[in-house]
Amino acid sequence: MEISTALSAHEALEMLKTRGFDVIVSDYEMPQMNGIEFLRAIKETHPHIPFIIFTGRGREHVAIEALNLGAAFYLQKGGHPRSQFAELRNMIEQAVSRKRAELALQRSEQRLSDIINFLPDATFAIDREGRVIAWNYSIEEMTGVPAREILGKGNYEYSIPFYSERRPILIDLIFESSEEIVKRYYGVVHKKGDLLIGETDLPRLGGQKAILWGKASPLYDHEGNIIGAIESIRDVSERRRMEEALKESEARYKGIVESQEDLIARFLPDGTYIFVNPAFCRYYELSYDEIVGSRFRPHVPPEEMPLVRKHFASLTPKNPTGYIQHRIILPGGEVRWQSWTDQVIFDEKGGIREFQSVGRDITDVVKAEEAVQMANRKLSLLSRITRHDILNQVTALMLYLDMAKEQAESPWLVDFIEKIQRVGQNIERQVAFTKEYEDIGVRAPTWQDMNGVLQRALQSFDLSAIRMHCEVGDLEVYADPLLERVFHNLVDNAMRHGDGITAISISTTMSSYGLILSVEDDGSGIPHEEKEKIFEKGYGKGSGFGLFLAREILDITGISLIETGEPGTGARFEVFFPKGTFRSLKRSNAP
Repeated sequence: MEISTALSAHEALEMLKTRGFDVIVSDYEMPQMNGIEFLRAIKETHPHIPFIIFTGRGREHVAIEALNLGAAFYLQKGGHPRSQFAELRNMIEQAVSRKRAELALQRSEQRLSDIINFLPDATFAIDREGRVIAWNYSIEEMTGVPAREILGKGNYEYSIPFYSERRPILIDLIFESSEEIVKRYYGVVHKKGDLLIGETDLPRLGGQKAILWGKASPLYDHEGNIIGAIESIRDVSERRRMEEALKESEARYKGIVESQEDLIARFLPDGTYIFVNPAFCRYYELSYDEIVGSRFRPHVPPEEMPLVRKHFASLTPKNPTGYIQHRIILPGGEVRWQSWTDQVIFDEKGGIREFQSVGRDITDVVKAEEAVQMANRKLSLLSRITRHDILNQVTALMLYLDMAKEQAESPWLVDFIEKIQRVGQNIERQVAFTKEYEDIGVRAPTWQDMNGVLQRALQSFDLSAIRMHCEVGDLEVYADPLLERVFHNLVDNAMRHGDGITAISISTTMSSYGLILSVEDDGSGIPHEEKEKIFEKGYGKGSGFGLFLAREILDITGISLIETGEPGTGARFEVFFPKGTFRSLKRSNAP
């Protein structure tokens, strides 16, 4: 025996956190926690460890309480040490042996129960007297009869959910002779060794007509005697319907494929074509017989071949389907664009059996996209030139208005000029807005270090009078490159409109749907009726574009922005990043 000792129950409990033991032998009188209290603690945390209490004479009440609490044995101190410890050793061996046997039996019974319960087919078992001894989850779902209502019942109780009457079914034939089965059920039940296999049409099962396939076999004891039977039942109604539908589908398949304008082909790993549709033949101006059975190779420009090879190399059993666009040179020399969706069919060992490809000519689409891109570049150039010219004119206008205001003597004229100046300032802001809005979505979204984004967004503010707390951890987010502008606008909004603001906090929390990044202040907050209006273009005291732009920038990658603060206690803007738009930043440990 390997023995570990502890000077107190608390020390023993600490040892149990890191080590396992087969049995615990404990005194009763101990500091801080006595043996009974220790036993209670053990039964809560390690109920399967046998517990032997070993204490002095005159503590019979302790023994009774210990045994009532689940102690394996009680041994009284005193007498000859050799005989006493021999008795203790015997108790230890008995307790461990008994517990191991109990656990082995429990595991065996649990394994058997789990096997039956988690079989995908509806399964039940009966004993020689026809009493139900097992009724798994699947048959509960099939029949609507829970196990607790049928276990232990006989007299063909198990046939009622299927036939609405008590009668023998496939499982009962296990107890009949082979000759009787062949004579009475020939053509209905098939015998395969010990197995009986049958199929039947039921007028109703749960109110619907059903076709059931069943398989029954005997249950044996360790001496080879039949002690019961087990049957698995499978509803094959849907499979039958699918088989019939498949036949109809196959009849229509040829007509559908042949009428398709998409290019459809199947070919082997060595490039030999085994099927092409008429559209494929028309496109390449070849007959079916010229392509099928040959290693036909469409002419792909040499510079595109690495892309094609990489595409086919990327198709694996885990990712068997891929999409590619590339150019093709037709027999007459014309260059066209094609798109292909290719799927690999793998065998059981992971080898490639064949390729299935569906393609189409996208030349017109590509040319249209190129035309749109050219138009966008021209519009962008025109927008920049026009914006520059307008701002120049507005600058001149504002200068002349300042000069006119200095010369004006009449108060009404000064007021009139100031109104014109405000109109000019609005024009200037709106033109500036077109520049910012034009940049949204121009560049592709990227993964960005959130700490770096916030650092750049905050550096233009004077935060000397503000308590700034920023804690977002090592976080990367997938967003438009203008993400920095979002947080600049949120902080700017707080600084401009948060009356009495003394602190700004930026933090993150996880939800079951994604990550929430909060920007909150201790200012006056935003009234309930304005919580959505503040995101409208032109709303507010300033330009009215800041929060509108922030929401537009985030929306590019499906990120949302709402205000959830309580009026009077401060504003709280929540930026919600759905799963897939954030991840932990992998920082390098290199010096």
